[in-house]
Amino acid sequence: MKALFTLALLFIACLSYSQQQLLDSVEYIYWGDYTDGTIRKAKLDGSDIDTIVDDDSKIRRIRLDRRDRKIYWASGYYGAIRSANYDGSDISTVLQTSLDIDLIEVDQKNKKIYFTEDYTGTIKRCNTDGTELETIITGTGLVLGMAIDTVRDILFYGDYTNKKIFRAKPDGNDITEIFSTDKQIFDLYIDIKQMYVYFNNRTTNAIHRIFYDGSGFTDIIQVCTNNCVISSLAVSVEYNFLFWVERENDRIARATTNGEDRINIIHIPGSNFSGMDIGKEYLTPVKIDENKLEQIKIYPNPCSSQFFVDAEINSEVSIYNLSGQKLKTSKLTNYNSIDVGELPAGIYFVEVKNENDVFKQKIQVAK
Repeated sequence: MKALFTLALLFIACLSYSQQQLLDSVEYIYWGDYTDGTIRKAKLDGSDIDTIVDDDSKIRRIRLDRRDRKIYWASGYYGAIRSANYDGSDISTVLQTSLDIDLIEVDQKNKKIYFTEDYTGTIKRCNTDGTELETIITGTGLVLGMAIDTVRDILFYGDYTNKKIFRAKPDGNDITEIFSTDKQIFDLYIDIKQMYVYFNNRTTNAIHRIFYDGSGFTDIIQVCTNNCVISSLAVSVEYNFLFWVERENDRIARATTNGEDRINIIHIPGSNFSGMDIGKEYLTPVKIDENKLEQIKIYPNPCSSQFFVDAEINSEVSIYNLSGQKLKTSKLTNYNSIDVGELPAGIYFVEVKNENDVFKQKIQVAK
C-alpha cells in the first residue's frame, strides 16, 4: 500500500511538473485609447506597460483571439475592423465598415467576428478574414456590450437604449430577453466557468452580475460618483479579478469579482481608454512550439458531463485518476467533446498526445 501511495505521488508530481512546464504563464490586460490611437498591454497589477500599436485613432473596442494570438479592434478613424499579431506586427484591415463601427466580439473557435455600427439597430458577423459578411440580428437599440460562449454556443448582448440583456444562438436565432433594468447597460463580459454575465451601467456607474438565464442579480461594486463615466469591462477568470475603465478619471481600476480590494492600477493623464480584454503569455521554454501550445485547449474546467479539447484530429485523449490509473482513452474526431458523465465528482488528469507532443492538464469534474 505504501509503495502504491508513493507511486501515485510520483505520478502526480510528474504531471504537475509537466503542466507547469507547459502552462507557466502570466496574464496581461490589453486596452485601446480613442484619443491617441494606441493599443497597450500591462500585467494585471498595472506594471510593465508596453505599447503594441501606435498608428491608429478613434479606437473604440478591442478583442483578442487567444488561440491565434491576434488583436482585433474597431477603428473609427479608418472605418474598419483591423487586426495585428500580439506583438503589433502585421497590421491589416479585416473588413471595411462605416465610420460608426463600435463594438466587436471574436469567436476564436469558429473564426467569426461579431460587430455593431452605432444606431443601425443591427448585429453583423463575418469570418476573421473579413469574408462571409452577414446581418444576424435586426431591430436592436444601441448595443454597447456583447460576449460569446463558444462552449455552449450562446451570444449575449446588452441593449443600452432599451435597458435589457438578451441571449441568442451565434447565428442570431432564438433571441431571448434574460434581464431588464431601469439603467443604461454598457459593457458585458462573461465567465464561462461559473456561467456569469458581468455588466456595468452608465446610470449609476456600477457593476453587476447575473447568471446565464438572468437570475441571481448581484450588485458587485459602485465604481464612482460625480464627474465619472464608467466604460469598458474585463474579467480575469483565472485570477478572479474585475477590471473597469473610469473614463473621466483617466484610469483603469481593479477589484476582486466580488467587488473587494479595489485599487487603481493604471493612470495615464489625458487618455481616453476604449476597450479592454485579457490575454495570456507563456513564460517557460516548452517542448512544443508556442503556436501548437496555443492550439491545445481543454474547457470548460470545471465540467460536469463533458469537456472539449481543441487539438489535432486523431490526437489521443486519456483520463487518469489521482492514483495514476488510466480510466478511459478516446481519439479526437471533428466533434471534439469527451464524455465524463460516468465519472464521479473529483479531480482528474487529462493527457492529450499526438505523434510529436504530449500535453497534460488537471481538470475538475463537478456534479
